[in-house]
Amino acid sequence: MEKIKQDWKFFLIFFISIIAIIAMAIYALEVSDKLYNTSENIETDNYIKNIKVETIIEQKILSNQNNFERVDIDFEPFKDEYGNFSEVTIGINDENGNLIKEEKISRNYIRENSTYEFKFKKQKNSEGKIYTLYIKYEPQNSNETVDKFFSVRYKSMENTEQISKNHDSLENFTVDGQEVKGILGIREYYLNNNKLIFFIVITLAITVYVIFISIYLRYRKNIKVENIFLITIPVICLFYIICMPTFKNHDEIYHWYRAYEVSTGKLMEEVDGDTLGTILPQSISDVTTDDWQSITYAKVRESLNAELDKEDTALLYSETSAVYSFVQYIPQAIGIFITRIFTDKVLLLAYGGRIINMVFSIILIYFAIKKIPFGKKILLLLSFIPIAIEGFSSLSPDAMTISMAFFYIAYILSLAFSKENHIIDGKKIAILTVLSVIMAMCKIVYLPLILLLFIIPKEKFKNEKKIKNIFIIGAIAVVLNLIWLMVAGIYLSHFRERDSSIQVISILTNPIKYLQNCLYTVNLNGQEYIYSMFGGELGWGELVQLNSIVPYILCFILIWITITDQTIKDKFKLYQKVWITIAAIAVVGLIFTSLYVQWTTIGSDSVLGIQGRYFIPILPLVALLIGSQLKVKTDYSDENTCKTIAIIGVVLQIWAILAIVICHL
Repeated sequence: MEKIKQDWKFFLIFFISIIAIIAMAIYALEVSDKLYNTSENIETDNYIKNIKVETIIEQKILSNQNNFERVDIDFEPFKDEYGNFSEVTIGINDENGNLIKEEKISRNYIRENSTYEFKFKKQKNSEGKIYTLYIKYEPQNSNETVDKFFSVRYKSMENTEQISKNHDSLENFTVDGQEVKGILGIREYYLNNNKLIFFIVITLAITVYVIFISIYLRYRKNIKVENIFLITIPVICLFYIICMPTFKNHDEIYHWYRAYEVSTGKLMEEVDGDTLGTILPQSISDVTTDDWQSITYAKVRESLNAELDKEDTALLYSETSAVYSFVQYIPQAIGIFITRIFTDKVLLLAYGGRIINMVFSIILIYFAIKKIPFGKKILLLLSFIPIAIEGFSSLSPDAMTISMAFFYIAYILSLAFSKENHIIDGKKIAILTVLSVIMAMCKIVYLPLILLLFIIPKEKFKNEKKIKNIFIIGAIAVVLNLIWLMVAGIYLSHFRERDSSIQVISILTNPIKYLQNCLYTVNLNGQEYIYSMFGGELGWGELVQLNSIVPYILCFILIWITITDQTIKDKFKLYQKVWITIAAIAVVGLIFTSLYVQWTTIGSDSVLGIQGRYFIPILPLVALLIGSQLKVKTDYSDENTCKTIAIIGVVLQIWAILAIVICHL
């Protein structure tokens, strides 16, 4: 308790940060309207004319749900007219004629936003009751004219049957007691208690965890960096698995098809002439939807009981995922295979794949942090990037790509800078070969990471046969990758038809113009790449917006720990810096070239399809290069810095997780 009193500044900033993030999330929830069930949206085609002073418009509303709380009203503000400052009074009465709420608004108030949100006290037992919405026009002074007064829009109707068919909770409205054939342009909002409860539960759960783990880290002595990772990231990943609906991560529907395919032992998408696709159970497609943007928690609940029917099959094609090597889907496939032994619930199979994918990634990064001789804080911080955690927590092959890249870099650095004079014998050569092949098979764009082998001093190799061993390792990785590319070319040509071959010819015949395209793309989208790389957007289609708070804080911390980490100062010799730089630039070049060939339409001035997350695997290299050059002294100890990174990282996850929840309520 005495220590807590002494740390009052830390706790003040800590709890203010948490309260501020939750307050922002609550506000974002309110303005999103995700807590409401809504009535049908009425498409208006007319507005009420001949408005006079003290005109009263009334609309009866039959509430079809409980918790009636808001009505949105569609006004016609006559935006081009000026000088009218009159007001209207909006009110609503219950079925007994008792006033629930009344308020005044001016024309200028809704001038730029013609839909007005009229919110009132929640009517808990409103289902089946009739409410009366009224709008009364009145001037601010007796000399006020009413020409071009702002009006209310409505939907014209010929008869009551048509009204009922289009909106069964409304009947004809009245103007000064006279019935008009139509219904006002309004929309009713009903508070959904289940959504509210879910949001509250997730908020409490993540907040309690963050507070507990932060206090634990603050006062835990002699805790290793890899153990900090182990007690934070797995729990955060579980929150992502729970909160991000299935198939809402990047291309997750196609990764689901591909992972399920591999789980059945089919390592390649089947090809029959011009027909691509594998015969798989139709039920694994039934739980997905072409309109993936509409997937919500409600739709996930509807699919929970869907069972796997192996007899009813269909030809399913995983589209762009077909070009990915089966190696990237082994963890997901293992998870699906194991889960299939115990259940036939289709969604549970997907979650099984997600969990094993997460476990595999966590194991790799844990050992990467443990094994890397310096720069541990860098790997720890990069593990907190939301877009990386999204990959770890999904069926995406990004999980293996990022975690394998981190481990591969860490393993090579450990061989190059190990204090023990370990000789790289046949066993280590075999390990390097396997890791190099897997790294290359993840995506060809990361093949240049094999060049990092050149930073290992030649005296580390048995009989100092460095070049020979590196050549053998590289040759095996390149040959296997080229073989897969020849196979995957079938899928690529089908996806892009003849565009890819034309783009390749364009690069070879006019490399200067291609280089100009790349530089123009960087100038055009460079800021967006950095923003998205550090987790500014999540989910397929970047539907979950984390805004600036998360990516820029993480980017700033990465820069700070990079230039202040004394363990990486002057670590690299000149030749090692050269090889690291070449490897990083080559990866970036291949990313641009790959997307230019596979995704960019012919004639485009810029390279399309590039996303910031593609650069995460080489972020450790970039950070290490910068850190080895820049020197800034700090009084903070490495242990306290690691704890601070983890505490800030988990606090920021409150916003990321709540943003995911709000998007999918």
